[in-house]
Amino acid sequence: MTSERKRPVRPKPAASLILIDDAERVLMGRRPPRSRFAPDAWVFPGGRVDRTDPGTGDTRFRAAAVRETAEETGLVVEHGLLRPLGRAITPSESPIRFDARFYLARAALSLSAAPLVSNGEFTDIAWLPIDEALRLPLMDVTEVMLTEAAARLWSGGGGCLVLTYRRGAVRLRRTEAP
Repeated sequence: MTSERKRPVRPKPAASLILIDDAERVLMGRRPPRSRFAPDAWVFPGGRVDRTDPGTGDTRFRAAAVRETAEETGLVVEHGLLRPLGRAITPSESPIRFDARFYLARAALSLSAAPLVSNGEFTDIAWLPIDEALRLPLMDVTEVMLTEAAARLWSGGGGCLVLTYRRGAVRLRRTEAP
């Protein structure tokens, strides 16, 4: 009897936007309990890069982050406001995998006062104080990126954080670009 080793699923390109307003609240949504990926977890607006996202490379990922944010929350953010924050590649053992870019943008209080309109991808959506958001049920990627985003607000640090997995353990490193 031979053991057959499955090939890892190829990660799909994805992008998320971490929006933090002038009151230092972050925009997050809770995924439905029956979601195939990250059920019941609180996440940032985002999703897969698709054919409608124009451009190549980083421009295409930014377009996806802006599009997904508009679809999932009703908020429209300009591409130029997004700063690269990090990248995460889900574990090779996962049946659903993403190679996701995370972008950070500041939101004026006028934007965070706008009504939030969910397209059904979130069961809850809200602007939450960062310390409160960090106490919610979060995936490790979300927690790491939110912690990094909060640190950037206070320190103005640069570079990109890259999160990968090896044998189930999180690995972090810094690079100049996502």
